Parts: sequence; C-alpha cells; structure tokens
Amino acid sequence: MKKTIYSALSALLLMTSCELEQVTYNEINPDIFPQSESDVKALVNSSVYYVFEPWSVFNPATGYITTSEMVTDYAENSWGWTTVYNTYEANDWHIDDAGRCVYTNWVKYLSSMILAEDRIRNVDMSADLMERYMAEIKCGKGFLAYIMYDMYGPIPIPDLEVLSNPAAQIIVPRLSEEAMQEFIETNLLQAADVLPYTYDAADYGRFTKGLAKTLLLKLYMMTGRWDDAETVGRELVDDPQYPYELVSDYNSLFSLDGEQNSEVIYSAVAKTGIITHQWIAHVLPSDYPTSGDITKWGGYKISWPVYWTFEEGDKRLDRIIAEYTAEDGTLHNYENDRPLGSGSGVLYYGAVPLKYDLSSGTVGTECEIDMPIYRYADVLTLLAEAIVRNGNTVTQEAVDLLNQVRTTHGGLKAYTLSELSTVTVFLDKLLEERGHEFYWEGPRRSDLIRHGKFIEAAQEKARWAGQTEDAIAKIATQVDGRYKYERFPIPTSVINEGKGVITQNPGF
Repeated sequence: MKKTIYSALSALLLMTSCELEQVTYNEINPDIFPQSESDVKALVNSSVYYVFEPWSVFNPATGYITTSEMVTDYAENSWGWTTVYNTYEANDWHIDDAGRCVYTNWVKYLSSMILAEDRIRNVDMSADLMERYMAEIKCGKGFLAYIMYDMYGPIPIPDLEVLSNPAAQIIVPRLSEEAMQEFIETNLLQAADVLPYTYDAADYGRFTKGLAKTLLLKLYMMTGRWDDAETVGRELVDDPQYPYELVSDYNSLFSLDGEQNSEVIYSAVAKTGIITHQWIAHVLPSDYPTSGDITKWGGYKISWPVYWTFEEGDKRLDRIIAEYTAEDGTLHNYENDRPLGSGSGVLYYGAVPLKYDLSSGTVGTECEIDMPIYRYADVLTLLAEAIVRNGNTVTQEAVDLLNQVRTTHGGLKAYTLSELSTVTVFLDKLLEERGHEFYWEGPRRSDLIRHGKFIEAAQEKARWAGQTEDAIAKIATQVDGRYKYERFPIPTSVINEGKGVITQNPGF
C-alpha cells in the first residue's frame, strides 16, 4: 500500500522574499515549532520533500524533466514551442514566468532546507532519528542543487547567517564552479554516510543511501571525474546491501502494478487524492481512442528522426505510438500527417511518448502512477561509460553492463566486444542506448553535453524543423570558450533584483 510523506504545512512554511529567494519562518514562531518528533517530521516533509513531488520540480507541464528534454533531439511539441525551447531566449514562459520557471519556482527551497537544519537541531528527540532527518535535509540540498547546477550552472546559495537576517536585504552572488560542485558533493557525501539502504513500505519515497550515491555518480560524470564515477558506480553495483536489480519488463516500470520495484532508486510518489501528475493528458492526442474519463491535450512528442533510430523489435517501443486509428476512423502516422506541411497533422511533429500505462491509474487529467526519476539502468550504463572513459579502452565488463540494459529492457541482441571495439564506437552506441532507455525521463540533455554532441543534435533538430541557416548557426554560439546554449539563462527577474551582484550566464 502506498504511503505519502507530504505535509499540509508546506504552504505555511515557505514565505519568500525576492532577491535572495529566502524563507521567512516568523509566520510560525520558531520558539514553539518544531518541538516534537512529529513536528520535525512535518518540517522536513514540507521543506525538503515537497519540492520533489510530481506536481513540483518534476511537474510534466513545466518541470526539470520537460524543460531539459525539450531542448534535445528527442522532444517535440505539437503546440509550436519547439523553436522557442531551442533558442533558450528570455521572455518566454519557461525562462521568466515566475509561476512556471524551474529556477524561480524551486531554487528558494534550498533556503528552506538550510533553515530547517537549524530549526530542528535542538529538538528533544531520538538521536538516531534526528541524525537521519538531518541526512535527509542534506540529501535534499544536494539533490536540488544538482538539478539547478545541471540547468543553470552555479547559483547563489545564502548561508544561515544571511537567511537569519532577511531585513538586511543582502544580495548573495553566484558560487564559483568549484564551490558549487563542493556544495553538492559535500551534502551528498554526508547524507550517504547516514541514510539507510532501504525503508519499510510505510516510508517509501524517502531518500536513501542509493539516491545520494546515484546523484554523486551523475555529478562526477557531469564534471568529468571518471575515476570517482567508476568508484561510486561500482559500489552501487557490487555492494549487496543495495537492493537494486533490473526488472524484466521495462514497461512495468511505468504502471501501477510495477511500483515499488527492485529497479527504481528514487520515484516521485503519486497517489489519487493527494498528489498526481498529468503526463498522459500532456501526450495523448485528443482523438486517440480511449475508454473512461481521460483528458487528452496531445502536446509532447518524440521526434521522428529519433523514433527511426530504435531497432525493430525493441520492447521500449511498445508505448511509443507511431500510428493509430482515431475515433472518427482517421489513420494517423508519419506518412499521413507529416506531408500536411502546416504542423496541423496530429503526428506531424513526432510519435506519442505515452510512457505510462493507459489501462489504469488515470482519471481525467490526473495520473497516480509513480514517476521513476532515477533507476538502476542509469547506474549500469553510467558505470559502463565511466569504465571506458577512465581507462580509455573498451572492456568486456563495460560491454556486459551495457548489454544488461539492452537485452533485459530492449529484448535486443547483445553487442559483442568486437562490435564495440573502439572507444568512439562504444560511446556512440551507449549514448544511443541511453536515449532509447530514458526517453522523456530527463537525462538526454546532460548526456549529449557530456558526449560533446548537444550542439550538433540541436542543429540537426533545427534543420529538420526547417529553421533558417542563420538560426541554425546561432545554436553554435560560443562565449568564453563555452557553448552558450549548453546552459539556460538565469531568469531576467533574478538578474534585475541582483543589481549587478548576480551575473547572467555568458551570452544572454
């Protein structure tokens, strides 16, 4: 039975000011709250876990996964936002809209976590439980800081002294690259030292040691620390205390019956009447035949050029809808919809990445199937990549790790070492395999950047969309030796409020 970890206190505890995105908690007197173990749990739930809900930073409409995916070769949008997402320019809803931008919506929760650490430390309660809650806060800080770093680069992170004196209106500058990485790593390492390997079902959804180590693995891969990545990857794979293994049925990962499985390292937990998500509503075309009360907006697609890279018989294609007969008898597919030329064909932009099981768990716009955020397949493939990059050679071990995912989830023929004998060939095939495995789950943008192919893929996507050669060339803009569009711009409102102290990403 699913249990949730969220608290109704969240709205009360998160009053913010503009410049520092601070949390002011004098609405609830800190002298009287928290005072008990239950108070501490409520505060941790609201200040830490709230941000990682399916309707928060992982919101399918405007959250981290969608915003990241939309600028990659994998994602298209029938509502005409493809070009906007590709240009990254300001004055668009996902950049500057205070209600929908990832940065302005969620960065403030780092402050709430820092304050929560201070507020709970003197509560009279079990020392072991106090230590665990402190570790959960540290994991939350590392988790959210990693997401922000991935999208925006270093951000301003105020310390407790600044947060405790909001009236001073101190503007905190962005951290350096090194300090940002240290903040993420330190919090995750300290969390991993304390967090348990697993919880009872009643606490499903809380942070674990495996989550902290997976985030470290992803940080090390992002920053090219191949040796550290290989070390933490091997720990996650070789230590029998970690409970992870691949499930045999890929599509079960995104179904009600497949929840709380052996593969998911962290899920954004969903439950009807408490917290749900709207993935199916966002992807299903309005004329797709369904039974029951299911809302269908038909926005997000998986691009046709990417769809064609899947091998015939790949089981992961089962929930990618490339052809269907509508309720009125119209046959929708690439051949029928693409030649219209106006974008009005239902499948003009691409196939439907249904991903989640349509047979249960959805009523109206709301889907209660948990959202897998990090999975063991991610660890296996990143470890394979780290081994090859670290040794600058392809090993049988790395090929075997890649094949575990390819054969188990894809049902495809295993690669031989001779087929992947060079580092370049191996990395190309691994990048392709990760794309097929994690379509519309979020890692594609960081994968492309790490492999040095983000700009190339964005230009190919723009060319397919019929953009001008000037627009295509613009994608490759470099400033200070870095591709401009590998990071999102800091929202204009933050720059304005920063009064010259908070600087913009180069080129914006």
